[in-house]
Amino acid sequence: MSEIEVILADDHALFRQGLAQLLETESDIAIVSQAANGREVLDRLHHRNADVVLMDITMPAMDGITAIREISQNHPGVKVLVLSAHEDRDSLFAAIEAGAQGYVLKDSEPEELAGAIRVVAGGGSIVSPSVTPQLLRRVREVGWNPAEAERSRLNLSDREMEVLRELATPKSPAHIGRELLISTKTVHNHIASIYKKLAVNSRTEAVMKAIDVRLIPRD
Repeated sequence: MSEIEVILADDHALFRQGLAQLLETESDIAIVSQAANGREVLDRLHHRNADVVLMDITMPAMDGITAIREISQNHPGVKVLVLSAHEDRDSLFAAIEAGAQGYVLKDSEPEELAGAIRVVAGGGSIVSPSVTPQLLRRVREVGWNPAEAERSRLNLSDREMEVLRELATPKSPAHIGRELLISTKTVHNHIASIYKKLAVNSRTEAVMKAIDVRLIPRD
């Protein structure tokens, strides 16, 4: 099995070096570089790719959250696992929203940290058990909208959603265009894009699938 290449980012040199030595005892994990802040992480990634960045949040020059956003945008194949002393909800959700695949605490057991690295390297997500209740509370506060979740997954724009809802009516593309104040040609372009995203070939199929995944109401 190939090694998981990890960049370790933390502004405390003694902690960073000790952690590197600890993780190097794992046969499938290799620390390929170390960084003292987010800017150094980006510099390391510019010269050498990695599978996982083990990232602290509070660092000088460039904090971990900013670095995570940069990695998500410019190095989408690199996974980020936050290793933080912060258990507060704001830090947790800032990291997740920035693009981190995992969030573990610095007081985690060594085997828990090594396991988390393997999880995110394999494409999964993980959160330390001690902060999971905060995650669940946040989900309950925000709620879950199946239609919005499916719309986000399919990457449908606001205009495409408007056209999709109109497709469930008997209106012609020309009529839809007049109502939405766009040309018939633009309506046809949106319809073609909707078909592609929904993986369908007709208006009827598009409407049926939209109803099935609750993008539009059944009635």
